[in-house]
Amino acid sequence: MGFADIFSCKGKVALVTGAASGLGLMFAETMAEAGADVACADIDEQGLAEVVEVVTAKGQGAIAIKCDVSKEVEVKDMVRKTVEAFGTLDILFNNAGTGQVPTPVHELETEEWKQLIDIDLHGAFYCAREALKVMVSRRSGKIIITSSVWGWTGSSALQSCPAYNAAKGALNTLTRELGICYAPYGINVNGICPGFIKTKIGNNCSEDPEWLEQATPLVPMGRVGLPEELKGLALLLASDACSYMCGELIAVDGGYLAR
Repeated sequence: MGFADIFSCKGKVALVTGAASGLGLMFAETMAEAGADVACADIDEQGLAEVVEVVTAKGQGAIAIKCDVSKEVEVKDMVRKTVEAFGTLDILFNNAGTGQVPTPVHELETEEWKQLIDIDLHGAFYCAREALKVMVSRRSGKIIITSSVWGWTGSSALQSCPAYNAAKGALNTLTRELGICYAPYGINVNGICPGFIKTKIGNNCSEDPEWLEQATPLVPMGRVGLPEELKGLALLLASDACSYMCGELIAVDGGYLAR
């Protein structure tokens, strides 16, 4: 099998949550370029229409599914619509999430904590569970979970985001657990841990000059990353190139964690 075959997703069906912008848009585009049909899910309907155009322009099938991943019933409906449209589900980019307004624990309201955990952790659980119901019976599949470098380390050297960090830390452990649990079924579950990436998702501050001035010195490469710099890793984890990888968490962070 040559390189083109190893990295090809031709004939596969991918579901991308949080697909309307940022990393999700990049994941959907990557899957289309690799030959997969793509179910694009998000709460942003206008953004979904735009990402569907991106996928179909690559010659692949696409559907838009409005879904709030914190709502269990909507996640079940999302997976059902994907399978109804394309016949199966091979790849899940478990990517939807939100950021936290920087707030130390002693000032954090319970509802703010719960809302973020509902989206970033419970939502990822719902999505993985429903996708696995399809994949286990087929004894194959790829699940890629978007976590964060802050799932490994605290953020308060820059800003205090305890709910976000707690959710991402839990996602790191969930990724390892799913990787081990479903390896015997031929399902590869792995995670991507981005560092500071220029997006407009949640509370991302990458457009704020003051934030950039504070964050950039923390990155050995001396700059914030771009979504397209995760394309290669996304394709690796979605394709047969990762056939012997399970439960891995890979940072794309300009050297942030290696300091």
